[in-house]
Amino acid sequence: MRFWRAMLAGLVILLATKMAQGQQSGALIGFLVEKPKSEEAQTFEEIKEPVYQTVWVAPDASGKLAALVTIPNLIVPMKDEFWHVGVKQMCEFSHEPGDQTGGNESMRQAAWRAPISMAAKVQATQLCREHDPGDYALPFGRSERDQKKISQCGFELMEIEYVSPAVLSVRKYDGQSESCEPRGGRYSVEFSVLGYESDEALTVSQVLGDEARAAYLKALPKQGQGDGGEDCGEPTDQDSGWRIDRHAGRWALYAHQGLGNFGCNVDAYVPFRLQSNVTGDNSTAPEWKLLKASVKDFRDAYVSPAKDLLIVMTGTELRFCEYVEGMPGKALLTLPAHPIVMLQWSTGKHVQDWTQQLGAIAAHALPEPEVRAAGSKQ
Repeated sequence: MRFWRAMLAGLVILLATKMAQGQQSGALIGFLVEKPKSEEAQTFEEIKEPVYQTVWVAPDASGKLAALVTIPNLIVPMKDEFWHVGVKQMCEFSHEPGDQTGGNESMRQAAWRAPISMAAKVQATQLCREHDPGDYALPFGRSERDQKKISQCGFELMEIEYVSPAVLSVRKYDGQSESCEPRGGRYSVEFSVLGYESDEALTVSQVLGDEARAAYLKALPKQGQGDGGEDCGEPTDQDSGWRIDRHAGRWALYAHQGLGNFGCNVDAYVPFRLQSNVTGDNSTAPEWKLLKASVKDFRDAYVSPAKDLLIVMTGTELRFCEYVEGMPGKALLTLPAHPIVMLQWSTGKHVQDWTQQLGAIAAHALPEPEVRAAGSKQ
């Protein structure tokens, strides 16, 4: 009898352990849910901000995995509190000394970030004012009466491609409409990594050290290439042009230097492991080759640090499964697939804490970013 009691007690403990293991991870995921085709814009009305969304996936009260909380923009867990991150669009006016026209309006987007209790501050030069349609004219071929009118030329687009509690990886696109640049092709793309206290680009060596800088320089191609595949310039030894993207199931370092217009750039994967103090993630890499061979339309995968949850991305779905020896086990949840720019894990007792905190955040509208202009004399 004592033997069977011991066996029963062991089974109860094993069952309780399995249940606990199945409930110990939650995933805070930041999605790019809408990427407007603003690069092709011919008017300012066609330029829109990218739209981001954060989803908290964790066990509900019954233990079933669910998307418990959805919040606009990106919600990033920091050491003491959550921050919100996004992109703000603004119209800026400029009128250079000696310019005989009425000046120019341009559109600019900027990345912002702040604690969730605060409104982010976005700096602008001089904001545009409202005008009658008759106050504007195209920049070229103006009649005498249109010389003093305002043009609308130039836009700077911003896209957040990666977010962690330490850094943001962003993409900036500078372009013109055809009416402002009839020849076309006059655009440039830059990638940079920013911190939370400044918009100044961080170098590879600042964030990752001298060993990473050496790997960065070694990985650079000898020649940049333009849109047509032609050689168009040599990269420099400056390490401020870089980005963070996915590579074989991990967040990885890529060298990127924009070398001019017409898409001229160098871009290369750098075989240097990003530290967890940069990514905020100490989980193991997924079994990439096995997943790629067995999952139809496989795109990416994420493994929880506790190895109790596997997230598999296909071209259309984000599948949450039990983790069974590197492969998808029992299906737990499916969501539509969107580009992921952030994924932060929570485990153990912190899962319930995050559920409560994120639920409280979602219950109230967060402060909108505020644009601060240096002047308003237009």
